[in-house]
This record gives sequence, structure tokens and C-alpha cells, in this order.
Amino acid sequence: MAAKQRETVNLDALIPRDDVEAKKPKSGKGVIQVTELELGRHFYGLLRKPLFQRETNDWGVDNVISLVRSFRNGHLIPAVILWSADGSTFVIDGAHRLSVFVAWVNDDYGDGALSQAFFKHQIPKSQRDAAYKCRAQIKAEGLEYAELQKLTKLPTRTPEQLAWSTNIAQPVETQWVVGDADVALQSFLDINQRSVEIDPTERYMIVERKSPSVVAARALVSAGRGHAYWGAFGLQYVEEIERYAKYICDAIFEPESAQPHTHAELQPAGMAQTANGLRMALELVNIVTGMKGGSNNIPPDPDGSQTSRVLARVWGVVKYVAGDEPASLSLHPAIYFWGTTGNHRPSMFLAVVSFVQDLIASNELVQFTMHRAALEEMLIGRGNLGQQILSRYGGWKRSLEPIKALLRQILDGLKSGKSEAEILGGLSSATAESSKEASERPDAWKETRSAARIKASLASAPRCAICKARLVLAHASDDHIERRVDGGNSGPANSQLTHHYCNHGFKEHFAQLGKPLPTIAGPA
Repeated sequence: MAAKQRETVNLDALIPRDDVEAKKPKSGKGVIQVTELELGRHFYGLLRKPLFQRETNDWGVDNVISLVRSFRNGHLIPAVILWSADGSTFVIDGAHRLSVFVAWVNDDYGDGALSQAFFKHQIPKSQRDAAYKCRAQIKAEGLEYAELQKLTKLPTRTPEQLAWSTNIAQPVETQWVVGDADVALQSFLDINQRSVEIDPTERYMIVERKSPSVVAARALVSAGRGHAYWGAFGLQYVEEIERYAKYICDAIFEPESAQPHTHAELQPAGMAQTANGLRMALELVNIVTGMKGGSNNIPPDPDGSQTSRVLARVWGVVKYVAGDEPASLSLHPAIYFWGTTGNHRPSMFLAVVSFVQDLIASNELVQFTMHRAALEEMLIGRGNLGQQILSRYGGWKRSLEPIKALLRQILDGLKSGKSEAEILGGLSSATAESSKEASERPDAWKETRSAARIKASLASAPRCAICKARLVLAHASDDHIERRVDGGNSGPANSQLTHHYCNHGFKEHFAQLGKPLPTIAGPA
């Protein structure tokens, strides 16, 4: 079943990050007045999040509104846990709560001045939409900070207004961690492990936060925007890291807000700004580089060169999978990466990336192109071949090798001239659930809409004029049927749409060999 997409408010820009290591601890005390969270105030200027803190982007609009409403109404707000060192105040626990108050005071719910600067004025549409809804609801409920501050200027106030004025003047309670940076980190892990267990991937990224693979994953999932975990590296490597990160993110996470029940064009790697986005980035890095995700005590990157090399390697594979580079196979997301009812399949994406990496290494891209259309028809015709493997082995990397083996089995079978029945053997078509069971699911209508759009997008998709596989029109290459160097003109009779690789790789391969371009039969 497709996971429900929860609209979240990105408040990650509102409290700057800093490294706690090598900082000299100092005893801290006191509470937090919300007025001190305004941009330009002394306390706010010293407020920091440790690098090991999670991104502050996991609260929905309702969570934000509820906290502001509770504070205005005088309800209990849990204490924020802080740690003081070298003049800065670090938030160990309660970063979401404190960020909401910063957002409220500064009217920045992910799209204001602080956020614009943090995200280099490139704020995703989904983030802008969430900020708009948040601000609109704040106003509709009479929760605007600036308006509540004006209550004290009224000559008379109702009992309710008087209570509100009193409540918002109350401080946010605090507790203070005593000890060095290691104590601060362990406090964070202990606190969060007690409340909601930290995902193993997330814990790994905290512990190994300075390793090249983790820094690379954080860079690519954010397209090089947001907090620059790589900012202390040399300028040359910073520029390389941000450039590769944007290339990769644009290729696999765009269009960033598309969902299968409303859009026909989908992202190869799913949505970046979800719980799976960062994990997907890390798994992608580890698979391409051969790094085992559970490895510990990875030496930090001293100057950025290793992180840059990691991202260059990832881009070297990703540019063949998706995007608009001349090498791109532009694999259709609805065929390879999304289920028929609109659920993204991380295992399929990671396995296909690894499969393509193998094709590159074994110089088999030409052979893949020769048989691509037939391979894809098998995947679509059997409906849920990938789902059968996922159901048997589980998600993420547990199914990676079996899916790769299936793709290899199909390609090798096609190369040797075998029929579909001979290639797939005992693999049976997936059995559909009964319509009654499906219709009773909470997301049944969303799944139905997703399935209809995916089916329609595949049925109406144009086909590559060269390999005869389906095209994503937005990523089609404009090809001269007869090359310009061979005397072809630029008129409409000499134009066709192809995959980028079919145009720039496959076609050029045979031209350089001095051989005619093979004619590939389309599916029956």
C-alpha cells in the first residue's frame, strides 16, 4: 500500500548549526523568553543546533499550529534541553519546539527571509505551499505573534485577551546538560532513543557524520542547499560538491512535489523531503561506492576531496539512469521505480542503479538498448515481478541482489533469443487482491487514482524512434534521423524523438564503427 504523504513544514533554517567538538563547555542556566527569539536579539544570535541534530523538517502544519495555540492558551510546554559552550547555546532536545517559536516570532514558516538565505533562494514548491498553509491558519485562528503583541497597547482588554497577553509573556522552560561535547551527544542519543527510537540509518549518520559518504548524502538530498556540512572544506571542493549534488538531486528527485495520484511524471528516487529521502541518498552513495552502510569509525574527510570524489562517482552512474545528460537512458519511473498503486519502491531504484553500473562496467549498454523494449514489456506485462521479490525478501537492500538477478536473467535470456516463458520460467504473474479488500483500505481512492494515472501514462507514452521503448516526453532527445555530419537537414521530416543515450550513445556507437544503425522491432 502506498505510504501516505504527510505535508511537513521545513523549519531547518531557523536555528543555525555548529560543530560541538573541541568546544569548551560552560555552565548554563535560565529560561527562554520568546521575545528573545526575534532576529537581532542577543539570545537568538547565540542559539545553535549541533551538527548531529536531525533536520528540523518533520512537523506537519497541525503540529506547528497546535504548539502555538497551546502556548497562547497557557498549556504546558515541555522543557527544551540546552548545552552551553564557547558562548553558544546548543539545542540538545526540543529543536522542533524551539524552531516553531522562532518561526512564529519572525513569521518564517520555511519561506521567510531566514529560510530564503539558508536555501539560497531556491525553496521547493512543496515547502512554500506548507508555509503558506501554516501562515494562513495562524492568521485564521488569531495566533499571529505581531497581533498578539499589540494586545498590551489596547486601552481595555477582555478577560480572554488579558489571559493571552499573560501567557505569551511566560518563558519556555529549560534544562541544561552538564559535561563536554561527548556528554552532549550521548544525551541527545539517550533522550531520542527513549521517546521515538532512532532509525539505524539515522543513528549511523549521526555517529559517522563527518565521513565522506554521509556528507555526500546530505549534500545530494538537498541539492547543495541548506546547512553546508561541507562548508569548512576548501573552496574548490565546496564548489564541486554543490555542483555534483545539484546534478544528482535534479536527476533523481525531480519533479520534487509530484505524487502518483495527481501527476503523470514521477521522480526516479521518490520525494527527497520525506523520511525516506535521506536514507535513499545514503544507500545510493554506499551502493555506487561499494561502502557498507554499517561500517563504523570511517575516517573523516580532511579537505573535501574524498566527498567530492564520492559525488563524482555517484553522478557518473546516475547520469545514465535519469535526467537530460547525453548519456541518460531516461528510464521510465512508472516502469522501473513505482508500484502500480502509486508506492515508490526504493529497492527497485537502488537495484536498477546497481544494474546500470554493472552494464557500464561490462560495456553492455548497447546490448541493453537492443533489448530494452522487450525487457520493459516483460516487467509491465507481468505487472508485479518486482513486487513478488519485495514480498519475498523485504524492502530496501534486502531485495537488491534478487532484483538485479531478475534483470540479468531477462537481459541474458533476450540476448540468447529465448521466449518470455523460457526466460521467466516459474515466475508467475502477481495475484491481484480482491476488489473488496482493496476498496476497504483507508487510501483506496488514492491508490485507485494513482493506478489509473500510471496505467494511462504508460499506455499513452510515446516510444523512442530507435529502441522502441517508452519515452518520458519531458526527457526526450531531439534527434536528426540522418546526422547533420552525414548531410541530414533540420527539417521536420528528418526529426524524431529518442532517449538521450539512444541518440548520443547507441547511434554514435554504430556510426563510429561505420555500420548501419540496427532496426529494432517494436513490441507486438
